[in-house]
Amino acid sequence: MRGVMKVKTGVDGFDEIVPGFPRGGIIIVSGSPGTGKTSFAASFVYNGAVKYGEPGVYASLIEDEGKFYEYMSGLGYDFENLRKEGLFRYLALPTLLESGVASSITLTLDVAESIGAKRLVIDSYTALSQMFKSQAEARTFLHTLISKVVKQLECTTILVREEPRARKAEYGFEEFIADGVIMLNAETIDGRQFREINMLKMRGAEMRYPTACFTLHQGFKVFAPREPLKRGRPAVFKPLEDPPGGITTGIPDLDIELGGYPKGSSILIEIDPKLTLNEYALLVIPPLANYIAKNRPYIAIPTGGVTWKEITRLLKDYGLSDEQIGKFSKIVLETKTELRTDEPPYVVRMNVRDPEEAYQQFLNLVATVMKEHGNPPIKTIGMDRLVYALGEKALSIIYRGIDLTREVGCVMMWLVKPTHPWLVERLAPLADIYLKVTRRHGCIMLYGIKPRTPLYAVQPDPTGETPTPKITPIT
Repeated sequence: MRGVMKVKTGVDGFDEIVPGFPRGGIIIVSGSPGTGKTSFAASFVYNGAVKYGEPGVYASLIEDEGKFYEYMSGLGYDFENLRKEGLFRYLALPTLLESGVASSITLTLDVAESIGAKRLVIDSYTALSQMFKSQAEARTFLHTLISKVVKQLECTTILVREEPRARKAEYGFEEFIADGVIMLNAETIDGRQFREINMLKMRGAEMRYPTACFTLHQGFKVFAPREPLKRGRPAVFKPLEDPPGGITTGIPDLDIELGGYPKGSSILIEIDPKLTLNEYALLVIPPLANYIAKNRPYIAIPTGGVTWKEITRLLKDYGLSDEQIGKFSKIVLETKTELRTDEPPYVVRMNVRDPEEAYQQFLNLVATVMKEHGNPPIKTIGMDRLVYALGEKALSIIYRGIDLTREVGCVMMWLVKPTHPWLVERLAPLADIYLKVTRRHGCIMLYGIKPRTPLYAVQPDPTGETPTPKITPIT
């Protein structure tokens, strides 16, 4: 299909996965009720008019024009204004079907031609097909649609198809002649709904990532799989204000959701094994960078496989200087027999084989840091590294650490990877806040177990201008 003219959908994130629909092609959008089919189809028409000046028609057997406008305004789509500008027409087909299917379809195509439509939606093709007298009549309709819309008007058309929830999707004649087939699904993670879009077929397009997550929050938006951007150090990093009685999470919307991390609290962050350091760092590093930027101290026991150099690199992404990191950071590692001459002074080597000695060393370090800086340190504990050194005796340090954290009013973050599955079960009852970070189809997701929160997509700033990530509800 080389040379096929592609039409950008304009749907946020979607065009990063699919290079576009074939100009004048027919696209089947399938899914069970409530999966977002109407929202996707409407987004295709709306963005075509707003972003590319392409007129569109939405022909529906589902609802009247007033309810359509009302629903779409909730997604941020002002179709009424597009109608006034001559870029959009809405057709409520139930009132038209009284005069027959053929005349109704003829009217739809005539309206599309009258405004020079380049985008057309028929919602739903399933309801329409049930009004045909036979399969032969349905095929005749599709062939007429192709010859009229595709060849004459070059109008890219979406046919919305309903799929029952209780059975696997069945493919009919329309899927075989369509240029593209898209399936929308709604699944759950720990009782929280997330949505996925599957590109089952797309002529003339090579799709590296045929499945992605999406949301209907403030419009139809696809979360295209991407790695956090590597960016140059920002010239200036302005830390966020701390919420009352706590410290900032470093993510504005998460501060609103949680009220920040309360002073004296213990935070459990469960990390999915599929995540890379750069991915889960989107949640872990922001509060640390904000804390250090306010001239407050930070103590870390890194998770397994993470070096002091990587922590330093991540903090520098926020514009923190070597001087700031050196002055306000302490990174605790196990004592080694070999001499390491390349380690900076803020790397502290401790004997962590004996729990009592390890706790006393850590207690002394906290006291020294507090005396030097006049503020309690924020602490991150890589639990897999601590348990590797001490086994289950590591919990005795954690129990005492909770009391210390509450006493001095700092915040302690436990980073738990699935190397020791029993750890989460033991720590969850002790945590004041329990968050999970995972990934589906390349989309980094965050949600709270304690307190319970919705599912959020975590995204790095796509421009690379700021290191602060953004979280978007998956609704």
